[in-house]
Amino acid sequence: MANISGVDPIIRSQDVNSDAIRTLNVKNIIDNWYMVSYLWNEKDSTTMIKIPLKVEKVDEKCKIAYITPVQNGDQYGDELLSNCENMKACKIDETSGKSFIESFYKVYIASYCAMYKDVNAKLSTLRLSNLSHTALEQFGKAELENQKDGFNGYDLLINNFDFDCMWCKSFKINQLGDNVFQITYQAGSKTYKIIITIKKQNNRYLIDKISL
Repeated sequence: MANISGVDPIIRSQDVNSDAIRTLNVKNIIDNWYMVSYLWNEKDSTTMIKIPLKVEKVDEKCKIAYITPVQNGDQYGDELLSNCENMKACKIDETSGKSFIESFYKVYIASYCAMYKDVNAKLSTLRLSNLSHTALEQFGKAELENQKDGFNGYDLLINNFDFDCMWCKSFKINQLGDNVFQITYQAGSKTYKIIITIKKQNNRYLIDKISL
């Protein structure tokens, strides 16, 4: 998330100052959701930064379980996180090109939202199984070109460094042609668009081209 926004998502800033420390406030807003806030300039109320987050008990200890992305402002609530439940698919469905793309992306995005410890390995396995050699080369080239400050993780399939639960509700797939599909989703006020071209090889569908 830091790669997307350019700031530390825990404080929504690249740094802190004495005013921020003095004005730091934490308020319970609903159930296990809290609003952390502070003023960058103690004398200017317009410099307030708000960070909604969710706390859960993990191994008998309270831990931060989720932080609203910078792009989503001060939105909060479990209902916003449940959107990804509708994205889950048990396996890739290859009965048609459209079902292949829809099920692939459901599995792919659900992996991001579940925040597995080995999420990168899971995503890599999905790509190796469902992308052609041409698309894999495209992916690798884009990853290298989009490295920021030594951080890896750019994902050409979503044109982003991460995919958050709050963005699932806006996720759509539109068929543009026999083998061409447009993927769209909204992160805050920004809309992401990706064009996917597929092909059939050895009775299997594969993603063969990724365009922005």
